[in-house]
Amino acid sequence: MKRLVRHPLSLLLVCLAVPVAHAQESSKVELPPQTQNPYLSAVATLYAQGRFPEALSRLEKALDWESNGPQDVLWLKLMQGVLQAELSQDEALESFKQALALDKDARLPVQANRRLRKLFEQARATLDLPTDKALLAQELAQSVAAPKTPRVSGPPPRRYGWSLGVRGELDVLSVTPALDPDVDLSDLPPALAPGVSLGYIQQKWGGVATVLVQPTPGLRAEGQFHPRPLGWVRPYLRLGTTAFFGEPDTQDAPFLLGGLSARGVLGVDVQFTSRLYAFADVAYEYFLFNGERYRTQSVLFSVGMSLFP
Repeated sequence: MKRLVRHPLSLLLVCLAVPVAHAQESSKVELPPQTQNPYLSAVATLYAQGRFPEALSRLEKALDWESNGPQDVLWLKLMQGVLQAELSQDEALESFKQALALDKDARLPVQANRRLRKLFEQARATLDLPTDKALLAQELAQSVAAPKTPRVSGPPPRRYGWSLGVRGELDVLSVTPALDPDVDLSDLPPALAPGVSLGYIQQKWGGVATVLVQPTPGLRAEGQFHPRPLGWVRPYLRLGTTAFFGEPDTQDAPFLLGGLSARGVLGVDVQFTSRLYAFADVAYEYFLFNGERYRTQSVLFSVGMSLFP
């Protein structure tokens, strides 16, 4: 009786293990032998984890590495096409063409599905290289049956990860003496303030830290959410806080924390290249604690640019 109980259980465990093993095998990536590029293994790991945008961003850094050998470049071009295809980007076909131009006998470094193999063979066909004739025949039949639509060039692929930005922001309400009518307006901090920001952005979420450069410097921390990209334009929402330091009191003696506010932001960024974008936003700030020289509320309009390294 015990054998009869264990046998179905063992069969169930085997059945569960087969899909897991298949999934691990399908995500396996072959690296070029004796590579010295430190980014290649990171690209392979991110691909195996299904983190395709991060893998593509890391791959672009790997392409800029100065000591790439021929096999490294070939592997990177093949993986670039694979990742672009996973992200439904039109550049995948061109990446495969560049790889096959380097080596006409190149093979994909991953366990490709049928759609990916078909795209790879299509790239091979455009270079007049030997192809899988069955796939090409099926592709030709589908292309004849499908309606012809003009190809429209889209925005450049977005990069993700760390970015460095500069901004200028204007307090629309400006600063005014809050309580003391004898406060000299010339002593007030400027309504227009520049800032330098460091951000970390992913597809949906991100965070930004900003240093405001002014007589009473400010430090800002914000979380960022992207509801939905709209081609070249991507709206975003932010929630965060701003702290001001070195604010003088009524006796002109500076003290550490001069103000602390909660803020909400609505803005958009516009992609120019894969590394450069501009942004504009409007923010509402409510001071939870503020010096005597500030309004309790502020409305800030900001514009700037950010660059991915």
